[in-house]
Amino acid sequence: MSNVLRVVVLLVISAGFACAADNSFVPQQDAGPEREPYWHLFLDNHIIARSTGFQRVIHHPTSRGIVLEGERRWEQTGVTPLYVGKRNDGRYEMYYRGHGAMGAVTAYAVSEDGIHWEKPILNLVDTPWGKDNNLIPCKQPRDLWLHGNVRDPALRFVLHRDGRRKNDTLFGSETPDFINDPHALDKFVDSGGHLGSNHNTVEFWDDIHNEWVAMRQAPNHPPTRCAGRYASPDLKDWTLDHYLYPDTEDSTDPRYFDEVYGLLSVHIEGMVLGFAYWFIGDRTHSNPKMYKSAGGRHTTNEGLIGKAVSKGTTEVRLVVSWDGAKTWDRTVGRKAWIPHGTEQHSYDRNVRIDCPPLRNGDEDWFYCSGYDGDHCSGRGYYHDRDFARIRGTLYTQKQNRYVSLTAGNTNQILITKPLKVTGKTLQLNVDGSHGLVKVAIGIDKWIRHKTGQWPFKAKLPHWMVKDRWERTHLEEGFHFDDCEPVHVNSIEHDVKFKDASFESLLGKTVRLYILVQDADLYGFRFK
Repeated sequence: MSNVLRVVVLLVISAGFACAADNSFVPQQDAGPEREPYWHLFLDNHIIARSTGFQRVIHHPTSRGIVLEGERRWEQTGVTPLYVGKRNDGRYEMYYRGHGAMGAVTAYAVSEDGIHWEKPILNLVDTPWGKDNNLIPCKQPRDLWLHGNVRDPALRFVLHRDGRRKNDTLFGSETPDFINDPHALDKFVDSGGHLGSNHNTVEFWDDIHNEWVAMRQAPNHPPTRCAGRYASPDLKDWTLDHYLYPDTEDSTDPRYFDEVYGLLSVHIEGMVLGFAYWFIGDRTHSNPKMYKSAGGRHTTNEGLIGKAVSKGTTEVRLVVSWDGAKTWDRTVGRKAWIPHGTEQHSYDRNVRIDCPPLRNGDEDWFYCSGYDGDHCSGRGYYHDRDFARIRGTLYTQKQNRYVSLTAGNTNQILITKPLKVTGKTLQLNVDGSHGLVKVAIGIDKWIRHKTGQWPFKAKLPHWMVKDRWERTHLEEGFHFDDCEPVHVNSIEHDVKFKDASFESLLGKTVRLYILVQDADLYGFRFK
């Protein structure tokens, strides 16, 4: 492409972004394709009014092992996956961080199957060893359609131009094709905003408070590490005023001291889902190599709490927010979702996730980094080596099957809070292959005492499916006996009733009554 033509193309693209620029890059949420209906998942009690006898079970994803190794000089101590998506040619693409002789750099890889990766020579970034490398001049993108609560096509992808003191924030409609176009980054539009060097990346648009949000470890964190919420309405002026800290139920035993090392946040299913990498530190550990002058890396004496040491492991836990990541629910965040390895040199001794999930068929794929040793192993923890290596690892799980409400061989019932019917079909994410699931639908109404003896108005409580005279909130045609029994294992099973159409309930406010026996219930949605 000639220089003149390139200038013309950039002017056209810039004009397309003029509206967004005038509005400080506020997403136009009525643009873009129609959003998939949200699932109501059972990671917390947000949608539940009443339930009996269920056990909330965390389902650990399956480890697929190591999929990316550090091989180059700028990857000597390891690699960290940052983003995985699909290219226009159908192949997978990965942005990852290399740790090595050049500090932290960003590199690019491609794959036919998402498991075996190639590192193309791009000739884009100069190094002391030349340009024949796969390095790229930007930091990881995010697909804000999938994970960022954005519907605006012009703002679908965000990435950051690499900088030592600040990272310029750029937007585009697709990821750069560095393989075929060395000037692909020029197609992105500079928002005029930037993230400081201590930030990670813009993660989502909070439409409750009308601001962009990024989550990562917060600075100045004693007495414990914590995750911080960085927010800005214009991508220029950022505030840090909400945190995820350990609470009173977390361990303060110095042998197993709980801390939040950092957090990846994605905006999916109408909520913010946080993948917290939880640090379990050994505060009884003492190592003179960790004490350095104030001008370098050092530890601090925290008096009654102890010393901020670095020896320990990390695991991934799940947390949920319904207010734009200002507060977090830890209903399932007390236990590991991805546990760390138990052996001293296992490749997942420390595990963390910086890469949003990839939807692949009926599965979610999670690219993590595995560290074959304790945190900061280079501090002399081991007699046989001076450092641990970071590798790219893969975990897979059926879509949205993080947590289930599980019932045994006795019928249990779940009753939702009131919710509006927004689709013609009710779908379940369910495993009823060894048991039974049925659904009934009710609408709250006044039900007087049968004999009229109560001198006051009384509504039959919604958690009473029937009263002693067999009266009920359940709608005609939507009783349990009307529901076709569910005996399948499916991530999106359509619930059917014998003689009633779900379409008749469109726009009405109802409660779902879900009966479960010997089955796992993961979630539901209207579609």
